[in-house]
Amino acid sequence: MACGKPAVNQTPSIEAGLVNTNHLNLLYTPVTFSTGTNAAGIYIYCEAPDYHLVEAAGEGFACVDDVARAAQVYLRSSNFSADTAMQTKAFNLLRFILEMQSDNGYFYNFVFTSGLINKAGITSINNPNWWSWRALQTLTEAAPLIKNMDVQLFSDIDAAINKLVAQIKIDLVNLPQATKTVNGITVPEWLPAGSGTDQAALLILGLIPYCSSTGDAVMTDYIRKLADGIALMQAGDSTQYPYACFLSWENTWHAYGNIQAYALMRAGAFLNDPQYTTKAMAEIDNFYPWLLLNGFKSSFSIAKNGNTYQTLTDKDYEQIAYGISPMVFAAIEAYKMNGQDKYADLAGQLAAWLLGANDAAINMYDISTGRCYDGIISANSVNYNAGAESTIEALLALQNVENNPAVKTALDKYKK
Repeated sequence: MACGKPAVNQTPSIEAGLVNTNHLNLLYTPVTFSTGTNAAGIYIYCEAPDYHLVEAAGEGFACVDDVARAAQVYLRSSNFSADTAMQTKAFNLLRFILEMQSDNGYFYNFVFTSGLINKAGITSINNPNWWSWRALQTLTEAAPLIKNMDVQLFSDIDAAINKLVAQIKIDLVNLPQATKTVNGITVPEWLPAGSGTDQAALLILGLIPYCSSTGDAVMTDYIRKLADGIALMQAGDSTQYPYACFLSWENTWHAYGNIQAYALMRAGAFLNDPQYTTKAMAEIDNFYPWLLLNGFKSSFSIAKNGNTYQTLTDKDYEQIAYGISPMVFAAIEAYKMNGQDKYADLAGQLAAWLLGANDAAINMYDISTGRCYDGIISANSVNYNAGAESTIEALLALQNVENNPAVKTALDKYKK
């Protein structure tokens, strides 16, 4: 893995001060599928120092997991409604997602540069997993935005959503609400991957727009069922470690993709049930400040003995944008819901990790190029590669910051 320092910056193309899509545009690559469908993918890897594009060996050059998030960047842009080039990119990424759907409703994840879909790889098979929930979130977000812009694409998206939801109803909705005990901790068995609260949170975010549009009572109840599973995985409280964090899976917490608090706030608002909002706020009020005070982490695992928790494993690094972005989203949502300035301040302080307020004292996001580096390996070492996930997660977080001036003000205060 090349981790050398970056080459000379590109000319910036900045949307609103912080958001620069130049590097994302570099990763954007047209692809013709073996079926003849023309679309576009996002290169997974981009390696320093010259930032050449790299395919994932044995997996493919682009995946639904990244393409779906890249589409969100374009769809959420303040320029989307007027920028036809951006619209074209978003539409081509949406076509990529649609082409990756399988007969059973779930999605394959990876495609090779030849346009051949990887249907066998463990990170690509069409089972209920991350990439199908990511596809759902983007498709349900895109549908109302493009309905009057491309009627055929909208129709195809609508059909794909319904096909996926039908399979979720068969495979997941009626799972019994059983639990098991892992290292003294009671965990649910009805979420994706059993106790995967990270996946459950993403699934909630995809289902809320679907249920809002269709009024599907079965899936509305399923949102509640998912939220209940996430709530069960909250450990500690305001005075007790690990300070009301949501465990990611079984007895483990990891930073990446931990968007549970944000999803629970959205679920609480959608279901008009404040218990979920209260749970989310407990993590935001206690766990996030604890991380800021004691240092961000990559992961830890815990055991429960009586009423106390003990740490089994604890890993500070690697720290990545995908671990920061979920907390930024949750803190901003807290600010939007209750209007208290302390949450705008918290969101800005969390986002400042991207702009130098981190262990390595490095701007992980380069405003002039739109690159976000792939991770902090230690206080003295940075991975200067700039692949899809890191760049996209940084852009999504900073778009959200830009849309909330009080958060932008706080970011300016905390950045280094």
